[in-house]
Amino acid sequence: MNHEEAVELLRKHAPTKDIFERIYQHSERVRAHALELANRMVDVDLNFVETASLLHDIGRFYCPPGSGKGILHGVEGGRILREENLPEHAEVAERHIGVGITRQDIIEQELTLPLKDFVPESKEQLLVAHADNLDSKGVSSEEDVEERYYRELGEEYRKRVREFHRQIHQLLASATDSSISVSRES
Repeated sequence: MNHEEAVELLRKHAPTKDIFERIYQHSERVRAHALELANRMVDVDLNFVETASLLHDIGRFYCPPGSGKGILHGVEGGRILREENLPEHAEVAERHIGVGITRQDIIEQELTLPLKDFVPESKEQLLVAHADNLDSKGVSSEEDVEERYYRELGEEYRKRVREFHRQIHQLLASATDSSISVSRES
């Protein structure tokens, strides 16, 4: 899968040109930010980050914000991408919401999701979720992301967001440490 194929897949599932443009513009910003970070890391599949970023919100075409089904857009995106024979992209779509949704979150918040963990695990999944959070309304920094989730879900979730950001910074720092080691060995 390449950039153009990902965009065509979005077009295929978009109900209208306007809705396609809205999702595509957001996905392009997520792609740009995720790639900016990925380029500073080691052992990251840049092509996958690019295409997964573009496709992470494909489920929004069927579960738009304000529809009462918005929480399902990750699962719906996963279904679509599996049908398109893109299982790794499907996992990104399912796991990109917030800093992940746990089975326990689903129970406690009585969410209408399958009862399982939807938490980013790979570097690529973490990058897409992080970039998506930073492209939310009213958000311009990691602190804004923490505040948003604190307001919406409470102090415990703010702690999870901080831990998520610590993971991102650790990935970036370990990449910097690796490049320093390589240059010293040269």
